[in-house]
Amino acid sequence: MTERVDKRSQRYAGRRAELLAAVTGYVIEHGVLGLSMRPLAKEVGVSHASLLHHFGSKENLLAEVVENMRRESIPVELLADEHGDPIALLTRWWSTRADPAVLPRFRVMLEIYVQAVLQPAENERFLARFVGQWLTALETGLRAAGCPDDEAPLEATLILAQVRGLSLDLLGTGDRARVDSAFALFVDGVAAKVDRWRPSGS
Repeated sequence: MTERVDKRSQRYAGRRAELLAAVTGYVIEHGVLGLSMRPLAKEVGVSHASLLHHFGSKENLLAEVVENMRRESIPVELLADEHGDPIALLTRWWSTRADPAVLPRFRVMLEIYVQAVLQPAENERFLARFVGQWLTALETGLRAAGCPDDEAPLEATLILAQVRGLSLDLLGTGDRARVDSAFALFVDGVAAKVDRWRPSGS
């Protein structure tokens, strides 16, 4: 007996990027609370088996969703630009993140982050990207700006925490003027440190 071909399994054959875009759009709209693979597969028009074939697990799928959202906003590598102005890069990062069209993506990342904190062993890939990649990029940019090697990891940690904390505040309150002013005050402090790191006359 010839095995019946599941048309849904072939919908995105050879077009994985399109499948990831569909999954990303669904997650941004609906969040991750209660998300399961079978209903998700049905919503994006593929079989459960096909979704597992492409992503392996829910945890890997969410990690790729985060990566896709990041690529569509501001690339993490930008903060590691050794020739860029660190203050201009921070300001651009914030303006992109705080954009009303982009901010809901941070809500999704926050939801996934909470799950990852509760189940770190199952979300190592996400944690490595959500924390590790940003810290590495920030450290590279800070060192290029003159930050001492031993201070770079701590400064990077503070910057990442400040930006994410302000993003959470903005997401929860919608008070753009206050949060933007707080960010500007924070950046002034970073700028003062950069001036201190730079050799005299540079």
